[in-house]
Amino acid sequence: MKKHASIILSALFICCGLLQGCGKIIVPSDVMDEKTMVSFLKDAYTLEGFYAIETSFHYDSLYPQMRASYDSLLLTYDLSREDFERSMDWYSHHPEAFEKVHQSVIAEIDTAIAHL
Repeated sequence: MKKHASIILSALFICCGLLQGCGKIIVPSDVMDEKTMVSFLKDAYTLEGFYAIETSFHYDSLYPQMRASYDSLLLTYDLSREDFERSMDWYSHHPEAFEKVHQSVIAEIDTAIAHL
């Protein structure tokens, strides 16, 4: 009986391991891939950081500039607002993928800061 239990447990662990390996998330074609999402968010967070400093005194007067900067960033990546919103929606429903993206964004920003 112990032999059968150990075989069943071994088979169960192997199946779990295989299922975890097969759990790779496939990003749909109408959503920004991980590399593009990392690059876009790094640039967006850089803009937000700049405007966070500037807007502490003049938010109302800088809002049109902020909007224009975001629109320009979307154009740079050949994205519409709908494209971006669809991508954000998809990533927000896949927290493991979003966490991986954010960790990469943080690493890239840290690297950029270190080279200043």
